Amino acid sequence: MKFVSSHFSLVPDFLPLTLLFLPILAHKHKKQDVLQPCDTEYPVFVYEPAIKEANGLIECGACQKMFLAQQVMNSNLVLLVTDATCDCSIFPSFAFLNSCVHNSSVKCDRMRSQKLRRRPDTCHAFHPEENAQDCGGAAAISASSILLLFLLATEAFFLR
Repeated sequence: MKFVSSHFSLVPDFLPLTLLFLPILAHKHKKQDVLQPCDTEYPVFVYEPAIKEANGLIECGACQKMFLAQQVMNSNLVLLVTDATCDCSIFPSFAFLNSCVHNSSVKCDRMRSQKLRRRPDTCHAFHPEENAQDCGGAAAISASSILLLFLLATEAFFLR
């Protein structure tokens, strides 16, 4: 460490040298990352708009957790209510031991074709019965008449 004008420097002397070699180290790290094909299983939850309410039980080891999912009317929201008495923080682990042999020459094609998510057929960004007038309010700024009178009174008081 070196001292500068009675304040000590928090930057070590070797930091500029480290910053010089940082891009080289990052480039070396990127070269070592080689992508390999893999089989992946994704749990998928699909909400059907025709179903207004659904309920059920989730097995959590020694107890069962109840849940209720209900559509909030005039919105694109879903209300999910669960039972707090059963602790489901530790889920049982699932192991799938199916072996799969991949041809290394087509691994790039396999990775491009493996889609993580499928887009929905339609987008539900709003509901026709939603009232957008209730949202926001920052577009129209209006001064309060009481606040304006208070500011004028304090200015007149201090100018005397």
